[in-house]
Amino acid sequence: MKAAVIAALVAIIAIGGAFGAFAATRTIETSVDLEMEFWVDVNSSTAFVSTRQEDGGEWITHDFHVELSPYSPTSSLLVSEPVTLSVPVTFDLEVADPPPLTPLPAAAPHLPPGEEPSGRGRCCRVRGMPDNRSAQRAISAEMRKVIAFARTNFGLTHEGSITINISWTPGGLLVRYEDAFGETLEELPDECSFQRGTHFFFAPQCRENPDAIAREWFTYAVKAHYVSVRWLGVATAEYYYTLYRTGKPPTVRDDRYRSAIFHQEATALRQGRGHDDLMTAAALFALERYGTEESWLALYEDLLDGAEIHTAFEEWFGVSLLRFYQDFEAWAARERTNMLALAYGSCGEAARYLSPRAFDDGGGFPDFRVPLEYDDDGDGYVCEEYARLQEEELLCIVAGEGD
Repeated sequence: MKAAVIAALVAIIAIGGAFGAFAATRTIETSVDLEMEFWVDVNSSTAFVSTRQEDGGEWITHDFHVELSPYSPTSSLLVSEPVTLSVPVTFDLEVADPPPLTPLPAAAPHLPPGEEPSGRGRCCRVRGMPDNRSAQRAISAEMRKVIAFARTNFGLTHEGSITINISWTPGGLLVRYEDAFGETLEELPDECSFQRGTHFFFAPQCRENPDAIAREWFTYAVKAHYVSVRWLGVATAEYYYTLYRTGKPPTVRDDRYRSAIFHQEATALRQGRGHDDLMTAAALFALERYGTEESWLALYEDLLDGAEIHTAFEEWFGVSLLRFYQDFEAWAARERTNMLALAYGSCGEAARYLSPRAFDDGGGFPDFRVPLEYDDDGDGYVCEEYARLQEEELLCIVAGEGD
């Protein structure tokens, strides 16, 4: 393998420029940075290795076995981290005067057609921040982890080739958008991330955020933008995303969905004004009350094929869409009443009877448990200042409030 790699490197260097006349022999000693990535599909017991020169060029995929480590979210996938090797190269070259160096072209999509493992969409071309190759490689590697996990565990993949757009500043992302679509945006549609077609855009604050990267891909892979009923598209993407991030499916009892039920009228769903979390809560209610995961996915596929929602919903869930809306609204009203009866008036009062969220997760209590406190960061939790206190300090503070 080493001989083959050295030969390939020499070839890469040789095509980097054209030499016309040769007048002398020189011994050249240099090194070439080579990127290598490894992964394996345990279902087919086939390992894949990709290599390319670090500062650009096309990836070449090889088929031979390598030693990989388990990917932590699942025992069914093995994957390697990108590895950069500095390989010394020494050879004799006849050359007169060296011509100006010709820059290498921008990197091609990660896996060219015909060289990728079967069943995978292509990922990813990264646009922006060309002076920070490590940032480009990091976001592309994170996206590929999501794709590999979803394909192995859910049988879910995407079509076509994804382009990831990043920048040093939010303004730079506006430039990326204009380059891609020939249109000028006054401001970013989302301060974290958004997508249009096969282009994903990640603002500076989210280009290293695994949650944002995964959420955008799952939204794209399930074609959430194209389903005729928005609440079902949002909920399906959220369902897969939660499975990926936590290893277990969401339920209507999760804090974020209970918060949506508490703070928004359930009738907003049928009126098309529901918050994303309320949409997901409604779909999870339908899943738990009437059907199964298979019926949910069958309904979704029918809608993608152009089926009418009223007919398809009744076929797969056994009740009319109107009955579903009525049942969900009645259930949500009862849930809200129960949550209101169990709410606390202040952080101190809540701390007497509730255990806060784990310190590593940010602390605090669900906002529907302490509705009079303000949620500063909009994450569905309040009283997060308690996360900064050790348990002994918190007990002293709470005890002192009663003195």
